[in-house]
Amino acid sequence: MPPEVKSIHIDRNVFQQTLEKKLADLPPLPTVVMRIMETVNDPDTSAESLNKLISMDPGLSTKVLRIVNSSYYGFPNRVSTITHAVVILGFNTVRNLVLGVSAFGLLTQKSMPYGLDRTQFWEHSVATAVGSSVLAKKRLAKVRNAAEEAFIGGLLHDIGSLFLDSYFPVQFAVAMAFASRESKSSAESEQLVLGIDHMTVGRKIAEYWNFPPHLVAMMGSHHEPSQQQENFDLAAIVHAADCLAWECGHGSSSHTLGQEILPEVVEWLDFDEETMDWARRELEMQYQASSGMLQMAISS
Repeated sequence: MPPEVKSIHIDRNVFQQTLEKKLADLPPLPTVVMRIMETVNDPDTSAESLNKLISMDPGLSTKVLRIVNSSYYGFPNRVSTITHAVVILGFNTVRNLVLGVSAFGLLTQKSMPYGLDRTQFWEHSVATAVGSSVLAKKRLAKVRNAAEEAFIGGLLHDIGSLFLDSYFPVQFAVAMAFASRESKSSAESEQLVLGIDHMTVGRKIAEYWNFPPHLVAMMGSHHEPSQQQENFDLAAIVHAADCLAWECGHGSSSHTLGQEILPEVVEWLDFDEETMDWARRELEMQYQASSGMLQMAISS
């Protein structure tokens, strides 16, 4: 049963103070992950040097190889080494796989029954990730690594919700109950009940983990991409993919409403209806191929 909204009083000032303390106590990304992110940006980096870093964490190596060998990539022969994975996928893709696995792995606390349905949340995250990649390949075809960067942005875009559900399960459940009762989106309900939304929390997490500015933008502005100037394109891509994921039946929660693509993003995309239909079909096709790949990687 959902919690009664009126029966639980949430002091928003106290909540936000506690939130800041919890964010400050958030575990840092593993040292090996930070070194991998730095290494990828080094023009002298080799596949073998990246292999040595990732191999320092046997669990991480295993998870990355499980993803690479999933049906999403569809390689005819099994990839057995990180070096091989780097050669065929590229440095940025492998970096993003490491980043996604590590980030989600740090937020595994159980939620309340009326909080996030973790399976549904995960399905939405993956659908948004593959949708972001699809849209970026079409709209940002000339931008180097846009599809790979959009994928990780789509995957992590709602990590603020996961944080709230993990560390503030009662308060988050009240916000979701309010959203259900008032037929509102998650961001609207979070602002009204908690005084902060999952985008703001996601941005704070991204900044705490020293993510690059374009990833901070995708995580922190995917509902309002016009807030961004330098990184509007990628934030708009994730926004559109988020909306398409809901349209395709892969919403993040059964308690909240999805969002329609904002007019300014529709104008920027400049896709006719035929192209939008293609994007929906491509999203669904790639989702079906990838829905289990990162879930199995995050599980033990």
